Amino acid sequence: MVWFILASCSALLSAAAAIIQKKVLLRAHALEFSFLVSLIIMVLSMYVPLTMDITAIPQSTLLIILGKSVLGGLAFLLVMMALERDQISSVLPLLGLTPAVTALVSWLAVGEVLKGWEWIGIGLVVAGTYLLERGPAGNSFSFLSVPRLPTSHYYIVGALGLFAVSSVADKLLVTGYKTDPRVVLVYQHIVYCVIFGVLLRVRRIPVRLVLQKGREHLPFLVAIGILTIAYRFTQLEATKDAPVALVLAVKRTSILYASLLGGKLFSDDRLGVKVAGASLIVASGFVILRNVS
Repeated sequence: MVWFILASCSALLSAAAAIIQKKVLLRAHALEFSFLVSLIIMVLSMYVPLTMDITAIPQSTLLIILGKSVLGGLAFLLVMMALERDQISSVLPLLGLTPAVTALVSWLAVGEVLKGWEWIGIGLVVAGTYLLERGPAGNSFSFLSVPRLPTSHYYIVGALGLFAVSSVADKLLVTGYKTDPRVVLVYQHIVYCVIFGVLLRVRRIPVRLVLQKGREHLPFLVAIGILTIAYRFTQLEATKDAPVALVLAVKRTSILYASLLGGKLFSDDRLGVKVAGASLIVASGFVILRNVS
């Protein structure tokens, strides 16, 4: 059960990071924030090359790391863009759909088959999403009314697909290729910095200006960086001993903690209903979890 403890720790650390992220995003743009956080994390992770040779990996492994880092970086940016535009208790619960999406991708890519109660899990996902999107009393929500969904939800849908593929790649790296998670994290955040730096360049936003603006958020950025390294490392370690969908199901309990605590902190509306919806989505992950081979 070591994997379960690691995944649970990852969930708590992730929830803390998400709440601080939302606090900073109240006064910062998502792209600039993503660049600054990635830069902080890259600097903090530079202890790894001092303790081991990060170049001593096959070229094929490096290509997988780089590819999955591009997907993960874009997914992270999409989540930050959603958090910038919407309440934390509305955005984060939708990330609980990741275990179901990841399970499907895992089955297609590496043969991790789900059996038994998948449809019950899907039913819980549908019920939880309905509670999140039904709106205030008197307003109905139809799943056919996709064009009326908030823009932030489209960002989350995109992030879900990217996270699913990236998570399967994590599984291949740490179990199939026996890659040290620390090596993955170092390359990952170097790629993140490059991606966000290029996007800043495309938008003609001077990096120097972003760094100057980031000074006022420095304590929060450092805290997020430390928490992010910790939750990503514990998640990668957990995937060594358990199927990736199973680890994601436990790790995604973070959305429940963050929705409840963050929702109270930022005075989100309809918090009780949203937490109930988040609980159903989290429960769906555990229904799927019990059937992972």
